[in-house]
Amino acid sequence: MLLIGCLTVFVSSMTGSISDENIFELGMCTHFSQGKGIVESNIYSMKMAGISSIRDESTWKDVERTKDVLEISERIDRYIDHANKEGIGVMMILDYSNPFYDDGDRPKSPEAVEGFCRYSEHIVKHFGDKIKWYEIWNEWDIPIGLPPKHQEKNGERNRGKAEDYFNLLKAVYPRIKSANPDAIVLGGCPTPGAVRNGWLEKIMKLGAVDYCDAISIHTYNYSAKGFDRTPEAWQAWMLEVQAMLRKYNNDNDPDFYVTEMGWPTHVDERGTSPELSASYLARLYLLARTMPSFEGLWWYDFQDDGWKAEYNENNFGIIRPDLTPKPAYYVTWDISELVKHGEYLGRMKTSDENLWLLQFKLDGDNIWAVWSGDDQERQVIFETKDTGIDLSVLQTGHKHMDMKWGHRDWVDNRGQPLMKSRMSLTVGHRPYILKGGLGNISVVDIIPRPR
Repeated sequence: MLLIGCLTVFVSSMTGSISDENIFELGMCTHFSQGKGIVESNIYSMKMAGISSIRDESTWKDVERTKDVLEISERIDRYIDHANKEGIGVMMILDYSNPFYDDGDRPKSPEAVEGFCRYSEHIVKHFGDKIKWYEIWNEWDIPIGLPPKHQEKNGERNRGKAEDYFNLLKAVYPRIKSANPDAIVLGGCPTPGAVRNGWLEKIMKLGAVDYCDAISIHTYNYSAKGFDRTPEAWQAWMLEVQAMLRKYNNDNDPDFYVTEMGWPTHVDERGTSPELSASYLARLYLLARTMPSFEGLWWYDFQDDGWKAEYNENNFGIIRPDLTPKPAYYVTWDISELVKHGEYLGRMKTSDENLWLLQFKLDGDNIWAVWSGDDQERQVIFETKDTGIDLSVLQTGHKHMDMKWGHRDWVDNRGQPLMKSRMSLTVGHRPYILKGGLGNISVVDIIPRPR
């Protein structure tokens, strides 16, 4: 019986067979620092779904509200303490400008850079081992987090230079590591546009990999058209990005994180239906496991920010503002243990390049994840050498069932006899998780079934 997300969690916690040292981070972005959500309820919901970590912040201007006085608010302590209590890891973003330095623009002057370093040190010393990861800034390449007067420069959008970001990273990294040698410092954190237009490569050329423990990026593609907006297109892009990173790391893969990614469910031409967004979430995390240097991925975000159906920023979550689960929540529940702890074995080659069949091992069991990469339905015919083992089938986000072996094509060929060693499963955009005697099973036919 396959109940990934509940039964497997129980078994793992009882046997101690899975080490958190080997976990792939299935993370979610939160906005607790902005006073959004209910900390206890949200973290409880995340824990139930198997989410391993959150990504939030404590901005510089909120910590240094008076010049040279550094104080962390109770609101920040509260969400971090509660996450720790429930076994949820924390990534802290160290970010945004402070009006006492460089007139509220990005920190570039020696005084401002030193001020940012002091703020970062204060955070790290205060929280100690309660925080595992620190991400240096959030999307330096765009003017997010800056006051209105700095949103534009010389009549154009005030875009942050790679050289200025590198200087900040170079200054703050040793200060954080001195305060907590075990902290994992993430550098980069650019927008998808900056990844594509060379900003990320510029900081790598400057030597960013020497002043951080891992590289992080944001990778939204929900605004694209056709195949380019799918998880499979995203995977191809990530392989290109990681190839570029290797060029500047002695042909070795630096540790790599995606700290924002998602398909919002708002209702315009860029939006994605809740059902398809849930499917894309499952495929995203499963595909992330196919890349060895990939250490973790944080979906943006856990909870919708508002109720405006047509506004993308209100609809990124896997739960609604009132904690009502969306389809993506139940999908997360079903894939979480496989994503976090499964060993990726490879993709099975078939006659149809749009059929994705990824092979994993979890707690000694072979597991397959199968779906259609073009979102179209196709009938997959399996054959087994052992009909005595039922096939456990879970369409993510739904209840699991055990399917008996036996297939007869009575629609197209009414005279065909029952083929006891075969089974048919119609696969579409939502991944199925299969378990049970997979070592004896092969794919013998794939038939498109357009709808």
